[in-house]
Amino acid sequence: MSKKITYDELMGQIAEAAVNYQQAETQRNSLRRELNVLYKTYFTAYGHPYPDEPRKRIDPEDDRFSGVLRFTDAAFQRWLAARYLTTSTKRKMRTLIQRLERVL
Repeated sequence: MSKKITYDELMGQIAEAAVNYQQAETQRNSLRRELNVLYKTYFTAYGHPYPDEPRKRIDPEDDRFSGVLRFTDAAFQRWLAARYLTTSTKRKMRTLIQRLERVL
């Protein structure tokens, strides 16, 4: 049987989880900005596949976007990993907060 956690220990865990979440979110946002810069760089150099259309989204199913997808793949994978980390740290923080709510 596990030892019951004290209020102070739980608050410490929540604080640590909140800091981890904020750091993960900051990193994710930074990587998103990097990705957007790479998109802009690519489209400035090679042109947009649909220059006369106001579309903003990149369609991974459209072959015309294959060049930009290859160019940004490494940055996109880093952003995906950061998004996963942000989601998991947020979930951990919420779980700890719910645990605190049950104690109060």
